[in-house]
Amino acid sequence: MSTDGGGGESELRGARVLVVDDDERICRQLAGGLAQAGYQVVTAHDGATALVQSEETPPDIAIVDLEMPTSGLDVIRHLKKSHGEAVHVIVMTGHDDEQRRTAAYDAGTNDFVVKPTGLAELKRRVAAALRAQRAFVEVRLAKEAADRRMTYGAEASALLAHDLNNSLAVSLSNLQYLGEELAMDPDQKDAFRSTLRSLRRMSGLVANFVDVARFEDAAVKPNAAPVRVRKLLESVLEINIAASKQGVTMQLDCPEDFESRFDTSLVERVLHNLLGNASRYCNQNGKIVLKARMWNDSGSCQLTVTNTGPQIPDSIRNNLFGKYVRGGEGKRGMGLYFCRLVAEAHGGRIDYEAAPEGPSFVMRLPGRA
Repeated sequence: MSTDGGGGESELRGARVLVVDDDERICRQLAGGLAQAGYQVVTAHDGATALVQSEETPPDIAIVDLEMPTSGLDVIRHLKKSHGEAVHVIVMTGHDDEQRRTAAYDAGTNDFVVKPTGLAELKRRVAAALRAQRAFVEVRLAKEAADRRMTYGAEASALLAHDLNNSLAVSLSNLQYLGEELAMDPDQKDAFRSTLRSLRRMSGLVANFVDVARFEDAAVKPNAAPVRVRKLLESVLEINIAASKQGVTMQLDCPEDFESRFDTSLVERVLHNLLGNASRYCNQNGKIVLKARMWNDSGSCQLTVTNTGPQIPDSIRNNLFGKYVRGGEGKRGMGLYFCRLVAEAHGGRIDYEAAPEGPSFVMRLPGRA
């Protein structure tokens, strides 16, 4: 990028210049000359448009005419209020008097140029300004590069998770079909069930990842329906018992005829999350209890998962259900955050309670979602 109007190459690439002038001919001339010198140039033919463009693409240098329908002074004040010293303002005006200069500098102007001004002179002033603005420009460029990487990473992860989620759903459905159709000896059945449990767990983890973003965008609405709660809990326990640590026992405490209203698939995944955590942190030869009761009104439900063992440290309790919280073993995850989103989507809540026997997670659902 030329810094002296004569062709010297600047170390700063990607510096952005905003040209604001209601004379379109001047805008075109300045934009062409500055772009040829290597600058990224954005133009506006009135102050109102300039304000919008400065928010969308923050400039490093702003060349502002004073005499426009929307006062150039208002543009300068807005630029300085929004971007502070990160934007260097050069006033370019055809009227030079003490009153205008004073008003311009009071508004935040850094430099004052009187028309007509040669392009070479303007390039020199822009280059000099950028030498002073170097740190600000480098910070902006680094931030924008980081934002691009984060956006790409988020989009790529979402696409990958979506495709993986679909593939796992198809694989799980086909395995369940084969399990019903094929005759297997006991060893084959054990291997098949182990594979099916692992696939269900993997499918649940990927589905959590996909649905967290959808919950945050309010794109997921629970499909609440009557549920025979004990039957659901028995199914959840069957999968988790086989995956639990050796010596750990799991106990179900739920009335045989208990019914509630909630989205079965979402709540089932919450229970898998909670039981998986309980199994991970349960003490040796300990016990995990899955309990269900009516919460308050008919149709409501209170689901509790309690394990024997140490309580959750005070240092992480306050943000336990936050996104990507680091757990007791230093691991990061979104399992409890997903549980919170499901509970809140049902109009309920989930809480941690320090029960006498150990940590307890209680999800309360009103049955009206």
